[in-house]
Amino acid sequence: MNVFRVIRLPDLFTLLNVVFGFLALLAAGRAWGGDVPQYAVVFILLAAMADGLDGFLARKVGGSPLGANLDSLADLISFGAAPVFLAITAFHLPLHIWPVGIFFLLCGTLRLARFNVVSGKGDSSFEGLPIPAAGIALSASVLLGRPTLTVVLMLFLALLMVSSVPYPKIRDLRVMTILGGIFLVVGLILFWQQDMHDIFYATLVVIALITLYLTSPVVITRLRKGK
Repeated sequence: MNVFRVIRLPDLFTLLNVVFGFLALLAAGRAWGGDVPQYAVVFILLAAMADGLDGFLARKVGGSPLGANLDSLADLISFGAAPVFLAITAFHLPLHIWPVGIFFLLCGTLRLARFNVVSGKGDSSFEGLPIPAAGIALSASVLLGRPTLTVVLMLFLALLMVSSVPYPKIRDLRVMTILGGIFLVVGLILFWQQDMHDIFYATLVVIALITLYLTSPVVITRLRKGK
């Protein structure tokens, strides 16, 4: 198979996801030397936007034979490896904490592998927390400057990824546009602003959005019981 002949428009955004994920790793590596870690978060947010676009375009124009596997590989870099590496480098986490990061990465890998095997096109929900949501939440938590919170969150998100908790698929174009716009604005603030108050409030916006998504299964279940 000639990969350059089978590749389609959605795959280009998936590859852009890979690029942003790698840039996030490079930016996270600089955080070890004392540089600000928010640049890595910016690239992870950009990766999330590229990931959303590739899924949207795949549903509209159709995917390639490489699509599903390519998407999983990209997500593992951008939302699995990059956030964990960012947390370890930004906080200089000691060696005995590294297994928690490894556990997060392994759970993310299993989550993606399960998705490729059991996911159906007609499904309205994911089984387990999607790795992009987990990666965004973990990387954003780093900007709060609380290592213990980030480590605990790392373990919690890892368990949610391999759980069977149903999480809704966001496919509405209006919702995707709003989320993309918010991520873009937050990314610009994180990239240009050096004032810690602005960075803190921008981070809270991202965390609030992810928290809403994390609690969505509980809300949906209660609404169904109320009918």
